[in-house]
Amino acid sequence: MAKTLYSSLFFLSFVVVELLGILPNVKGNILDDICPESFIPPLCFQMLRNDPSVPKGNIHGLLSTILQIAQDNTTSTYKLVKSILKQPIKDPNVKAQMTNCLRNYNDATDYLKQSNDFYKTGAYKNTSLYSSLVVYESVSCNHGFNKVPSELKPLSEAVQEFSNLSARIADNLK
Repeated sequence: MAKTLYSSLFFLSFVVVELLGILPNVKGNILDDICPESFIPPLCFQMLRNDPSVPKGNIHGLLSTILQIAQDNTTSTYKLVKSILKQPIKDPNVKAQMTNCLRNYNDATDYLKQSNDFYKTGAYKNTSLYSSLVVYESVSCNHGFNKVPSELKPLSEAVQEFSNLSARIADNLK
């Protein structure tokens, strides 16, 4: 069972990265090349506009920043879900789904830590793989709801956006 799950996750992350395309040749401002191809371009521009790596064309510095933003949002989402679960929840389906989300974001936090560790050692394909797994965990959390709770939606979108970007960039580094 576990072997099948990991094989499925590996395949899913590979497909996600392949479907996202390759990192364009950077000409000038990195954001002009990266953000239009992201899940939520305005969020990408908003969060990265003031990053010092951007005007210098420093793709490694940008990846480091993106991984940190993804980590911060994943940790915040985990804490939010945990705080929601401490409150009384009348609907047993919502409570069960929030419990699943807590597990998803716990795993996502671990995956991002591993992704960052791989990045620091230059293992960019593994950085990409583990960042893709974070996207999978966030999407899995959201799929359990008929409508994603309003307090969860912006954080989960940020997790997906910046984990996706880190996967795309890392997949194309040598």
